[in-house]
Amino acid sequence: MAKLLSEDQEFASVLEIVPGRKRDIQGQDWRQYSLILTSGTYSLSLDTDDCLICRAPTDEIAQLLGKLQQLKDGKRDKVSFEPSEPSFELNLMRSDGGIRVEIWLDSGNASTGIYRWDAAGIRFFTVDEQLESFINQLREEFA
Repeated sequence: MAKLLSEDQEFASVLEIVPGRKRDIQGQDWRQYSLILTSGTYSLSLDTDDCLICRAPTDEIAQLLGKLQQLKDGKRDKVSFEPSEPSFELNLMRSDGGIRVEIWLDSGNASTGIYRWDAAGIRFFTVDEQLESFINQLREEFA
């Protein structure tokens, strides 16, 4: 699983993306996944067969990795990512001394197929070293 850790280790926050099985849907390659959000002693998870991310014809993981790498390399100041089958929204923004991370789960879409604006999520600060580790883990997990 790929983990993006907060810079605060005393009251740690973590975004985990866990790859699931591959699926062929109407000739397109999709990958199931689970999300786990942790903030201190609190945890949220989205673990369902309906959470899908496209790998072909559009490789959404490659798109996310490209944006994250550009953020790390200083070529962009913010990243916004939402898969075409929306079950989460990830936003990262450069801030004084680090990177602000926000992730919102839309469990309604994953459970019912209806995209809703109600959501639960976390936000935290991280640093370039944690972002680089997350990028490498994503590349490895979704290779």
